[in-house]
Amino acid sequence: MHSIALLGFANPESLGLATYLRAANPSLKFNSFTPETNEYDLNSDIQCAIIWAGGAGLKRFSDLISRADNAGIPIVVIMPILSLDGITTSKAQVEVCFQPCTPEEVNLRLRLAILKNAPPEISNTITRGDLVIDCDRYEVTLKGLKVDLTYKEYELLKYLASNPGRVFTRESLLRSVWEYDYFGGTRTVDVHIRRLRSKINDVANHFIETQWNVGYRFRSMDKSSQRSEENSSMTIPTLNADT
Repeated sequence: MHSIALLGFANPESLGLATYLRAANPSLKFNSFTPETNEYDLNSDIQCAIIWAGGAGLKRFSDLISRADNAGIPIVVIMPILSLDGITTSKAQVEVCFQPCTPEEVNLRLRLAILKNAPPEISNTITRGDLVIDCDRYEVTLKGLKVDLTYKEYELLKYLASNPGRVFTRESLLRSVWEYDYFGGTRTVDVHIRRLRSKINDVANHFIETQWNVGYRFRSMDKSSQRSEENSSMTIPTLNADT
């Protein structure tokens, strides 16, 4: 749950806004702070600060901005006048609402401030051209369509796709993918490779290549691009009607 600091909220208008924000954002926790709040208080589990400039007192307003800025949290400022005096920050993201403003606008500014300050999501996927391997969901899609794979087929594909261009012997694939579940010969790898190719290869895509007398590799996308360029540069001869 995100915690939001309310600064300068004292008069009926600001308190009414606080009531609206709580109702509109049940996943957020709103905490009232006094103008004497320092950056250490704000830095404690606070994701955003909303400052009602008039309630804080315009003379102390810049101090509150500075404290929130030092805490490194995003700020939503509600200003009673069309002026940006006192808003000088170097770290924080600032959204400004000039009065008169609607509660909906303040709520939008609040969501924007939180969103802009959110850490980027780390995607746990492997994308190789039209092929996407979702490592969190154990799902593989090709051109947006789900590919049904067995667990070992999935593990083999993920292992190869994680190292495009690198050639693996059958023995190394057995050790890395099958580990202690392996009881057969290297032909097990050949069988799984053949099944994988039947499910993910088509006219446009040949993902898994054979290195004769060695093993297999997942085709390098650079190689694919080069191959496409070579194909596109080839000219198709025209037939002469007189021949």
